[in-house]
Formats: sequence, structure tokens, C-alpha cells
Amino acid sequence: MKNFTLPAMAFALTSLSAAAFAQDYEGAVKSALPDFTTANAYSGVTINVACRHLPAMDFIEAHKALFEQYTGAKVNFTDYPENDLRSHIVTDAANKAGGFQLYCLDDNYIPLFASNHWVQPLDSVIKPAYKIDDLFDSLRAAYSWQGKLNGLPIYSEVTILYYRKDLLAAKNIAVPTTIDALEAAAVKLKDAPRTYGIALRGLRGEGMNVYTWTEWLRSYGGDFLGAQMQPVFDSPAAIEGTEHYAKIITEAGPPGSGTWGWPQVSSSFAAGRVAMTVESTAFYPTFNDPKQSNVVGKVGYAVVPAGPKGAYPANYAIGLAVAASVPSDSKQFTAATDFLQWATSQQMEFARTAQDIGNEDRKSVNQSALLKSKLDAGYIAAVSEGQKITKKDYRPMIPQWREMGDIIGAHIETVFTGETTAKAALTAAAGEVTTRFKAEGVAGTARPYEELFADQ
Repeated sequence: MKNFTLPAMAFALTSLSAAAFAQDYEGAVKSALPDFTTANAYSGVTINVACRHLPAMDFIEAHKALFEQYTGAKVNFTDYPENDLRSHIVTDAANKAGGFQLYCLDDNYIPLFASNHWVQPLDSVIKPAYKIDDLFDSLRAAYSWQGKLNGLPIYSEVTILYYRKDLLAAKNIAVPTTIDALEAAAVKLKDAPRTYGIALRGLRGEGMNVYTWTEWLRSYGGDFLGAQMQPVFDSPAAIEGTEHYAKIITEAGPPGSGTWGWPQVSSSFAAGRVAMTVESTAFYPTFNDPKQSNVVGKVGYAVVPAGPKGAYPANYAIGLAVAASVPSDSKQFTAATDFLQWATSQQMEFARTAQDIGNEDRKSVNQSALLKSKLDAGYIAAVSEGQKITKKDYRPMIPQWREMGDIIGAHIETVFTGETTAKAALTAAAGEVTTRFKAEGVAGTARPYEELFADQ
């Protein structure tokens, strides 16, 4: 069967109905199979996938029968809750159990899995049809470790500035492009107790407050670790960034928001209780769903505001990686890598986008007529720019990141609740991380990544 090309599909958007779009993109997914794998090549081969429910992953799972029918392979998905998934794949990988051939893996787990040789490099098996250069550069970097590609993305996000167009217009406030302007706008937009200027994550955790606070750390020139893995996130630059983050929460945020996580932040914006937030692109559907949002049609989108050292959108991705327990010279390995590439292909991403499953990972989809027919142009532009400027090492890509991030998150929460100062909290966090690194034999070793403001 002939494979569809992007120009042909994009041109067709001007004349086809939405149902026809979906049908054509579905056809392209099936037509692409010969570009990624071989007919009837894997009879008797089983591919077990450890994953969790996400719209993009569920879409792949719903299409697995196409791969099975074409190749003869059997593809089994085992879906775990998020925390259970992490424990299961770590156990399987560390023990070389071989229970799974593909792991659903967060990008910040790549250093841990790659450094322990729990997953396999993919560079030599990537096919031309995959169009690897079509992935956002930040995602290729996120799934690489020491120059080798160790996974392929199925979901990605960056942070953007969401703002109420009507509230800013009513007070003649320009969309903030700097952190200073964001602070000033948030204070002006505060109209307590009816509305507040902004909501940001304050709740402790590397995936909670640290996720967005790091934007302020970076924007003021702060790093996490020195050349010998010594904590430097208690530097004057880091303290300044933390003070600004705390100030905007305490002066313009709702009462108690210093302990809010993303559920409270996103729900408060959707309810119309806050005028702005810096949050994940994943919340676009929520804010534009009349069943979940009171602000439909009133939301604007922009790149995150910049500090003295620039703008640093947060990033996060989920992808698939091949377990090291799979023999690289086996049919199982070839079948797994064929399925992985087809499942995360350009054709698959267009097809899920046609079904309103977003979070695009590819430049072609981000700039496509299809996406522009579905999403706000300002949102697409903010995502595109955010993906261009976000940094691979926004957070340290090291095996110890999660424990280190959680330590930092616990201490900085006390700043956002007004219990202590930024200097005291960061000094305490640095001391705790130092103690942990010494106990683990990490202190004094060479830092395995380049800091953004290295060894200043």
C-alpha cells in the first residue's frame, strides 16, 4: 500500500471533513508498516510493554493489532499506576528479569537506566522512515545519554504562561515578558477575595514545586551542581531567584497557595480565581473544556517570562525504551525496535492529533494545518518557541536527580509558606544533598553533564 506524504495530507485539509481527516491519517498509520517492519517476520515473537495509561499510550495500544496482523508478533501491554510502574521497571531492569522488552520511561529516568546499562542504545537501528530530525531537538537530547539515543518520546510538555486576556485588557496590562513585569502584573491583577494575580506550584517535590521553581533558578543564573558534584544551588543567584518566586506567591497568590500542587493551581485558573499561571502545556484541554473551565475563550498563551539570564521553560517527556535484557541479535530485539519506531512515528502522531490527542513531539505536527485547525494559534506558537528554547539540562540529568530534587523541594516549600528565608532553606538543602552524595560515593566525582552557567 502506498504511504501518505505530509504535503498531500496537509493540502487535503482545505477540502475534507473532520471525519475524512481522521480516516486518512488512520490509513497512513497502516500504510506505514512496510517502512518500519517486515511482513510475517515475527511469528512466535512476543513483545511485553510496561506502561501506564496516557491518551497517547492508549492510542498506541488501541492500534497494536495492526502491527500484530502484519508481522505475526504478539504485543502485550501491562498498565500500571505511575508510581507502581516505576517500581516494576526498576526491579525488572536491575534484576535483568526479562519480563518486559519495552519500558515506558520518563526522560529524567534515562540517566539512571542508561548509566546502569538497563536499556539499549537505538542509534544503529533508527530507520530513515522514522524521520528522527523531525523530533523537537530538546526531546532527542532528553532521551540521549553520553551521546547515545536511549529511547523515543510519545508525550512531551513544556511550561507556558497562561493569562486571562479579559482581565489584562481591563487594566491595560501588557502580556508580561519578564519576571519583573510578571510580578508587577500579578499584584495589579489581585482583586481579593474574588480573584488573585497568579498561582504557582509551592508543594514540595521534584515534580511539583521544583518543576516550575527551576525556571526562576535558571532565569537568575543559578546552577545545581559544581564540576565535582558539589551543590551550588544555594548561590546568590539561586537565592535571588527563589526570593522572587516566593514573593509573587505571597504577594499576589491565593491564601495557602504556598503548598499548592498542580491540581490546585490548574483548577484555580480553570475556575477563574486567578488571572495567570505558569504551567504545563498539558492543561490546554482543561482550560478550554466548558465542562471543566469557566474561562473558555478568555485565555491567552505566551512563552514563560524571562529573568536577567533569559527564559527557561520547564520540560518533561515520557517515551519508550528497549530493555537491556533483550539479546541485540534476536528477532525479539528487531521486533521491539520496529514496533517502537512505528508506534512513535510521524504517521502515528498525525493520527492521534486528528483524534484530538495532542502533546505533539514533532516539528511537522506542531506546524501542520491539521493542528492549526484544532488549537489556538497563540498556544501553538508558545509551545513551538518553548520547545526551541528549553534546555536538556534544565534539571540535572543524573541518576540521583529524583532524591536530590525531592530534598530541594521539601526545603523551598518552607520559603513559599513564609516559614524561613530562601538563604536558610537552600543552605539546608545543599547540606543534606552533600551528606547524601558523600554516603553514595558521588561527592568529588566529575559532573556527567554541562551546567547552564558552568563553573561561574
